[in-house]
Amino acid sequence: MRTPRVLFIDDEIPLIKNLSNILQLMGYKADIATNGEEGLRALEADEYDVVVLDLRMPRLSGIDVLKRIDPSRIASPEVIIMTGFASVESGIEGLSHGAFDYMTKPVKIKDLVERITAAWERKKRKESGHSSTQPE
Repeated sequence: MRTPRVLFIDDEIPLIKNLSNILQLMGYKADIATNGEEGLRALEADEYDVVVLDLRMPRLSGIDVLKRIDPSRIASPEVIIMTGFASVESGIEGLSHGAFDYMTKPVKIKDLVERITAAWERKKRKESGHSSTQPE
């Protein structure tokens, strides 16, 4: 069975390297991008099921990245915001721009995997719903 393709976009390089390595050991395809621009380039170059996105990054914030991910595209990834600077306002803003979920750092790997799985399930439901409405 295929596992979700995950892209971490965060400027905390040791954190996302560790999370990526753990997910890879669990059989996931997990890549990292260390800033918003690099993350957007990765999203243009490849297809991901789930993006785990930090809010506070230099130059291009997580909200700016989120605004550039077109949620109307069927292949668009589900986005989980992961931040060390949680606030009600940032959570509402992220969710209003299409994020699937919101987590605060530090994250427990079990919780992260559960949310990635839920996000991937949602993406698969959206894709299968779209394909069933296509004319034959």
